[in-house]
Amino acid sequence: LRNLLLSAYPREMRLPEPLTPNLKIDLLPDVSRSPGIPFDYAVALDHGQLKSGLERFLSTQSPASFAKDAAGKLFATGAPAATVATESCSSIERYHGGLINAFVLHTVVIITDISDSVARETAQRVALDMFKSILSEAGPEGRYLMVNAISNQLRFPSSHTYLCSRMILALFSKSEERVRECIARVLIERILVNRPFPWGLLVTLIELLRNPYYSFWNHEFTQRSPQIVEILTAVAKSIHPGDARSQPAGAPSHGHSAQAPQTLVQSPP
Repeated sequence: LRNLLLSAYPREMRLPEPLTPNLKIDLLPDVSRSPGIPFDYAVALDHGQLKSGLERFLSTQSPASFAKDAAGKLFATGAPAATVATESCSSIERYHGGLINAFVLHTVVIITDISDSVARETAQRVALDMFKSILSEAGPEGRYLMVNAISNQLRFPSSHTYLCSRMILALFSKSEERVRECIARVLIERILVNRPFPWGLLVTLIELLRNPYYSFWNHEFTQRSPQIVEILTAVAKSIHPGDARSQPAGAPSHGHSAQAPQTLVQSPP
C-alpha cells in the first residue's frame, strides 16, 4: 500500500524511464519544482518544539548540540535511544513515527524553498551532517524509521525527490556500516513487493547498485548469508538485466558520476 501511494504522480507528468542509459536526473526540469503538500505536517513539530529550532539550525548552524537534542526528542522521551532499543517491551512504540516524518519533510521543505543557490547548498551540507549525527545517535528501530522517512520522499521527479535521493546516496557513502546496512534494507524491502515502485526509489537504488563509487557489493552485509546474496542478486537482475554485480569499475553510472559525497548533495538547476 505504501508503494502504491508513493508511486502516484501528477496526471500531466510523463515519468522518464528509470533504466534509460545515462539518464541525467539533475537535468530534468521537474527537479526544480516542489510538490504540493495538502496538509499541515508542521503541527507535529510545534508539539515537539522542533520547528523553530530546525529552521534556526539550518540557517545558522547553531546551537551545535541541535542534532543530538533532536535525536533525543525524535527517538525517545526521557530515555537515551540506545537504552530504548534494548528494552524488552516493543521499543518501536516508544518512537514518534509521525514526528520523525514531519522532521524530515520540514528539513526538505526548508532547503528546497531557499532561493539563493549558495545558501541552499550550505543548508544541504548542514542537513546531511545533521542526519548523519541523528542516525548515529539512534537505536536500530529509530534508525530504520529515520531512513524510511527520508525514503518516503523518493517519489516522482521533483526537488524533494532529487534532494532526498542525493541525501540517501551521500549518507550511504559517508556513514558507518550499520547505517549503510539500514539504507540498503529499506530500499531493498520496497522492491521485494508487487509493483508499482516509486520512480525516485528505483532511480536511487539503481544508482546505488551500479555506481562503483559506492562499492555496494563489497560491503560485508551483502555477503552475510547465501539467502541475502540470492535476494540481492535477484533484485539487481530485476532492475538491471545485465546483472549490476558484474558491471566493471568505472562504467557509466545511472545519471550520476562516481564522485565524492560533498558533490552528491547539489542544488537543483
